[in-house]
Amino acid sequence: MANPDLSAIATSFVKWGGQMIMQRLNQIDFKAQGIMVYRNVKAPLPLPKLSTIGGPRPYRSQDDTAGNGVVFTDRLLTVNQSKWDMDIDYEEFRNKYLNDGTETPFAKWMNEQIAAKYWAAINDNTLYLGVYNAAGNNAAAIATGWGTIIAAEIALATVVPVVTGAITNANAVASVESTVENLPAWARDIGGPVYCSWGTLDKYKKNYRSSFGFSFNKDEFGRFQLDNSKFWLQPVSWMGTSQRIIATLANNLCVGLDGENVKTHASARRNIVEARPMLPIGLQIADLEALSVNDQA
Repeated sequence: MANPDLSAIATSFVKWGGQMIMQRLNQIDFKAQGIMVYRNVKAPLPLPKLSTIGGPRPYRSQDDTAGNGVVFTDRLLTVNQSKWDMDIDYEEFRNKYLNDGTETPFAKWMNEQIAAKYWAAINDNTLYLGVYNAAGNNAAAIATGWGTIIAAEIALATVVPVVTGAITNANAVASVESTVENLPAWARDIGGPVYCSWGTLDKYKKNYRSSFGFSFNKDEFGRFQLDNSKFWLQPVSWMGTSQRIIATLANNLCVGLDGENVKTHASARRNIVEARPMLPIGLQIADLEALSVNDQA
């Protein structure tokens, strides 16, 4: 077999790398999870929230502006770049993946695999418990995750958690219901997702079955709808083994991306391809008033 054309392979990485990462992103159904995605965040993006002070009163001709007005309490969605540097020695693949003599398809396949692993690392380590650290050396340092944001707000007493204790097969239903019931009435009128780990869903189903004598299954819309509620359980892999329950409105959890800067840089050096896939990402919660959580991490 002839030696692979490293310049062509490096060009293939540049051509396909960012495209494959974006394709992987588009395969993640954030919309079904009730997550808002901002795709072109090139500067810190305020997530506007307008509150009012004072209130209406019976009419009279004189001005009564004292104590009335509006207050903006925006939360900021900041996107930071991430990268994954790697050296690829094609001699390692000579008698394996390269033995069909076609280099370009293999380079494309490799980009697909890198994109899948990139997003898996972000899903497992960044989205929930990430802590942004520009000097960090792993996926957990890429962005500050939703779970970390919640923990910080609890520490500031901006968010007061519902006391449920550890989630078990005996209390999961009550724990979820009490967390949802802690939301303000206006939010309960709207409804939305109740994020939890798959382990918490397993406990909920067992508790539901033992309590009421029948199974807790998806409804006709494919959701784990809660009884007499506009909320549904939304199990997500990015929460890992967490016992946190997060009841909120759709689109309150936000992901920020900069699609134009999702790309791969690559160059050839001797017989090595040096590749650098790059992905900008940031996470935020738009409105803390539309959020209710329990006391488990």
